[in-house]
Parts: sequence; structure tokens; C-alpha cells
Amino acid sequence: MNNISVEAIKIIVSRLQEKKTTKIHAFLGFDACIDNIVRVIKNKKENIDPEYYTNSRQFGEFLISRENKGCGIELQTQVSKIGGNMVITGNALGNLGIKVNCAGTFGLPDILPIFSSMSSNCTLHTVGETITTTALEFNDAKVMMFDLGPYDKLEWNVIKNQLGIDQIKQLILGKQLVSFLNWSEIQNSSQIWKGILDEVISSMSFSGVRPYFFTDFSDCSRRSKEEIQLAIALLGRFKKYFKIIISLNQNEAEIITKSLDLPDNDSDEGSIKMLHCHCGADELVIHRTKDALAYDGINFEKCDTFFCKEPAILTGGGDNFNAGFCFARIYDFDLFQSLIVANALSGYYVRYGKSPDVDNLIEFLKAIKS
Repeated sequence: MNNISVEAIKIIVSRLQEKKTTKIHAFLGFDACIDNIVRVIKNKKENIDPEYYTNSRQFGEFLISRENKGCGIELQTQVSKIGGNMVITGNALGNLGIKVNCAGTFGLPDILPIFSSMSSNCTLHTVGETITTTALEFNDAKVMMFDLGPYDKLEWNVIKNQLGIDQIKQLILGKQLVSFLNWSEIQNSSQIWKGILDEVISSMSFSGVRPYFFTDFSDCSRRSKEEIQLAIALLGRFKKYFKIIISLNQNEAEIITKSLDLPDNDSDEGSIKMLHCHCGADELVIHRTKDALAYDGINFEKCDTFFCKEPAILTGGGDNFNAGFCFARIYDFDLFQSLIVANALSGYYVRYGKSPDVDNLIEFLKAIKS
């Protein structure tokens, strides 16, 4: 970390030490799943711990070597845990003290017991059956495998009938943060967003400071150019009521840039400014393995991550980044400080396999050396 970062960390730690309790409330939707985190076994000998594929290239080269042949692949489950962009983000916010209402596919007719492990600050509302994801994890990458059948059944009318319009209004009203996540994997996301805009938000009265609306498109490589353009247009409608934050990883940023017919730009600053201008966001964030970028229409910031060569877990690192950024912006940390908080939350999670509370976050930041 450079000297500016070290000085910023001192300011962040000082402010975090003053914020052990919170009166912030959030509403998040709409995915939820069970994540089975697995490692792929490369070699296995008697009385010796198995050797895993440590990077994705090794495993990819093995698969290529088996072209036109059969093969068996042994997986070892490391942990079975709560998953889904909304769930991991909501749980991370809850661990930081924010009161979070989560509407998601927690199971029907009752919420599945595994989700009881979420932060006690999270109140759950189920809207559908859950899915199970198998995440192949390597030290450098992850491969998510899933059957999205239950997500494909999630429509606006299903959510409306399950929760009711009045309850949805109450879930949104008075919140400092509203966040709809995993747009790409929930096939009817845009229809759900439009239903909430037309039947809920348009009839609500907002006063005072505009709350944040946060979204992360997730891996939208399977979505069409037209679908992505529609989602961006809907964000423009949310902007009437909220301050919009969009968070993307590098792959998602490239896909959306192409979908909006924007030219390539050689510089990080030029790329994020161009995308910001066309995507309807008040603030745009791009998080990558070793750094993160942010632009709010005036200020451009770039910040190194707390990179970990041997992660305990990768699945959920981006969601913890998003939770950290939202937490920091709600508490009026500046843009650069917010990137540090986001990177710290993600860094802690990747190292230790769990989301930090405020005390954990403070200790993690205090341990950073110049």
C-alpha cells in the first residue's frame, strides 16, 4: 500500500471505532442458494492428503488432454454454506451491524434450515424454491455450476403474490439502501424490476436524502445485448428515486461496454468514465483481482486490493466487496476510502472464509503495513 493508502486506513479505522452500532436499514433481493465449495483432486495416494489442481489452467489442460476420451473427476467438498449474491451480501452487511430485510429463494413452503446461519441482523422473506451451486475453486479462479430451474420460475407476479404489494412497500420504505442482485441468473430480473417500479415505487412518496440503489449484474455473458440494454434503461428509471451504484467485475464491465456499443479504451480512467456516462449510474465501481476502480462523475479513484495467493474461499469475495462499498458510502466515507473498506471486507473473507464484523475489519486494517 502506498503512503496515501496508509493514511487513509488510519482515518477509516478511527471512524470505524466510533461506529460500533448502526441505525441503517436495507432491503435486498431476490436470489438465494446453497453453495457447495469443492476442490478438484489431481492425485490421491493411500495415507497421503490428496493433491488438488491449484490453478484453472492445470485443470483446463487436463480436460483438453482427455478430448475424445472418457475420464473421471473426483471432487472433495470443502464446505456447504449459504450462497447467492443477495444472501452473501446481506449476511456481510448484517455482520457489520446493518438491519437487513432479505427477500429471496429461501425455500418453500418454509425457509430451509441452512439459512438460519445468516446474521441475526437479517430478516428473511421467502419467495421461491432455492437452488444448489457447485463451485469448483482453484487458487486463481472459480467455476460455478448450477441448474437455474427454480430461478427461472421467479417472476414479478410470484413475488407480488408471495409478499403482497403493501409488504413490499414497507420493505422499501425508509431504507438507506435497496439492492437487487444477480440480474443475470434470474431470467425475469428486468420484468421484476419493472413490476416494482410500476406497481410499488411509482406510488410511494420519498422525502429527504435519496437512498442508494445498488446492483451487481453478475456474469451476464449468457444474456443478449438487447436484454442488457433494457436493464440499463430500467436503471435510468430507478435514478428518479435513488442514487444508483453499479458494481461490476472486469468481465462484466467488458460485456456491458460491448452491449452499449462503446469503443475500447486503453486506460482504466477512460474506460470507467465512458461506461459511467452511458450506464445511468451515479457511481460506477469495477472490482478486479488486484485492484478496484470507482468513478462518481467527478472523482476517479483506483485502489489496490489485499490480494491473497492462497485463499480459503473465493466464492462470495465480490459480494463482500459490494457489501463493504455500500457500507462505506452510506456512512459517507469518500470514494477512495470506500474502495479500501470494500477491498478489506473482501480480503478478510477470502483469507478466513467468513465475513467480518466491525471489530474484525478494524483489526484487519490495523495489521496492514506500509
